[in-house]
Amino acid sequence: MTRAVLSPAQLGALPKLNVYVDETGDRGLSPSSSPFFAMTALMVPAEDDWSVKIAAGGLRSLVHTSKPEATTPLHWVDHFRRKHPERRVAAAHTLASMPSAKVVHVIVPKDSVRLFPGMADGVRFYNYTTRYLLERVAYAAQQWGGGPRHAVVRLGAVRGMDHTDTKNYLDWVRQGRVENWNVPWEHIKWPPTWTGTDWDGVQLADIHAGLLNVALSGAPDDEACAENLLLCKHQLYRSRTGSLLGYGVKVMGGTNFVTRRAWWHKWSIA
Repeated sequence: MTRAVLSPAQLGALPKLNVYVDETGDRGLSPSSSPFFAMTALMVPAEDDWSVKIAAGGLRSLVHTSKPEATTPLHWVDHFRRKHPERRVAAAHTLASMPSAKVVHVIVPKDSVRLFPGMADGVRFYNYTTRYLLERVAYAAQQWGGGPRHAVVRLGAVRGMDHTDTKNYLDWVRQGRVENWNVPWEHIKWPPTWTGTDWDGVQLADIHAGLLNVALSGAPDDEACAENLLLCKHQLYRSRTGSLLGYGVKVMGGTNFVTRRAWWHKWSIA
């Protein structure tokens, strides 16, 4: 069935969806690299972007106790270390309380993708993962509860990477040069932009990714490592039929890297 494509005028009239993206893990495939890489998108209706500012401002006051007015950007690895479990709990509760936010995670288990063509190249690795994430953002914008939206995407810039290459690759995908499964790319304002961590939303996406990292870094039979992640499970994007895998959670390669974990069943149930 041919999908109806909205005209530029129709897209311009749609309400906006602000999307903030960050990552966790590294893109290397050496034995010393992280066992996984993940990208996370935090999606918030533009009219509710106040919740992003309140959440980020509140968490900055929490971590900068001596200077509650500080504007230093939040970073999971700097401000939410294991020695501060109370901060992690507060962060999870703060994120979970954002009323209309939705989240997408794309997870790349290294053992599953080492033999994938081109994945040994860090730039291609990043580009491919970004494509998978933005495909799901496009679907979410098209299928947003209350009606379709036009997504404005901001991604955390990666140090040392020329994101022009990523944009060119995504342009190539959008032009139909590869199978794109009828992805509604028109629901993303083009091109997306790469920005610094001074954006509140990117800081919150980094925290969502950090919660995921803690859960995935735990032993497969450890349910406690995902306690904070589970507080935000109601925000995971699902298909119109309620499916999570392939939508709010996309795993490249073998899905059992995630689905074999003790906490997966709780995470997957709406």
